[in-house]
Amino acid sequence: MAEQKKITLQDVFGYPPENLEPRTNLMIKKSMPVVKFHPSNPIFQGGLDLFRLSSAWFTYKNLLEENDYITPNSSGAGIQMAFLADNFPTDTFTNEYGENFLQKFTNMTSEGAASIMQMMGATSASEAYGTVQKNLGKSENPIVSMLSSLMGRAGNFAGDLKNRLGNSGIGGTVSSGINLIDRLAAGARIDFPMVWKSSGFTPSYSLTVRLYNPFPQSLEATRRFIIGPIVAIMLLGVPRAEDAQTYTWPFLHRIECPGIFVLDPGYISNITVVKGGDQQQISLQQRLGVVDIRIDIGSLYSSMLGSSSKITSKRPTVREYGKSLTSELEVSTRESDNKNVGTGSKQEIIGRDIGLTEFGTDSFGSTTGGIGTGRNIGRTNPKNRVSPKRAALATGAVDAVKTRVSAASEKVYGELKKLNPFG
Repeated sequence: MAEQKKITLQDVFGYPPENLEPRTNLMIKKSMPVVKFHPSNPIFQGGLDLFRLSSAWFTYKNLLEENDYITPNSSGAGIQMAFLADNFPTDTFTNEYGENFLQKFTNMTSEGAASIMQMMGATSASEAYGTVQKNLGKSENPIVSMLSSLMGRAGNFAGDLKNRLGNSGIGGTVSSGINLIDRLAAGARIDFPMVWKSSGFTPSYSLTVRLYNPFPQSLEATRRFIIGPIVAIMLLGVPRAEDAQTYTWPFLHRIECPGIFVLDPGYISNITVVKGGDQQQISLQQRLGVVDIRIDIGSLYSSMLGSSSKITSKRPTVREYGKSLTSELEVSTRESDNKNVGTGSKQEIIGRDIGLTEFGTDSFGSTTGGIGTGRNIGRTNPKNRVSPKRAALATGAVDAVKTRVSAASEKVYGELKKLNPFG
């Protein structure tokens, strides 16, 4: 069997197919949040941090090529994905407070003993002892009589101790303490303030990356737009094989979404592949037209600390959290957008060339170049060549549409500028 051709993937997964209007394509791209995954390996280090992350980009890149796919990104760009804003990232910070250890010391009686004291109406242990001794003394049973005698002595001792302490030179402080113990022994309670037990930091990040296949009739397009991105994402989160029998941990990651969050170190806890998406987009050849990939990510640390110059590790801090919200994704200016739209040299627009393409036999295909002008009619297949006259007519029609759309876009830009209070 011949070796499968390696496919070069897109630099960003999850953008919808582009159309004939470049400004619309740019607006869609600028409105979608983009997350970057930087595959990493843990490197052991001394201290309580245990390890730090070291880039494993080339390991990941080689693993991707072994699966017949190539990424055009560099190590600094990582694996980039545009995700839907249907479940936006949420951070939860919690504090847990619990019972003071003194509370346990003051609970001197069991629940049953406290209930008995309550039923007897006793407000102190000495009072309860006297009541019990009196009731038990009515019995003729010798064992009960002995218990009655013991309870009476205990009650007399508690009362005598209180009187002696009250009349001593120690003063009322000890006497007050004895009264307190007497009441606690009868089931009374003291409400101590709760104390801090622990704190938690729970980032809830669930990202939905929607993959689109504009040419499901083409295996090559399906590999590039659907299968390849799925493979690339799966390799980020599944264990890695060491040999035919053993495997080891998946990659850890530095995960950043400019202006929204940064997880360093972070991990992927779940990957869900919904084939066909919500609308079950599958072609007649049983090739997938849409795939939704839901990725759940989290932090290796379960708490966040207040900022301090003494914190030198990569653990989550309020300072780093604030810095992550100030970062931003670099976007092009309107002037550069106009320049790129005019030349079309850097635009990859689906459906801009009329005729057969490398991805199939649709009447509207896709190649790399500028705005579709009809100049590539039939170029990919001699059987589909058309006359120069027909090609010229197609060229004129598309150029006319391009001119009208560009004029309308400029008008919209002008109206928006008037509404912008900041100029």
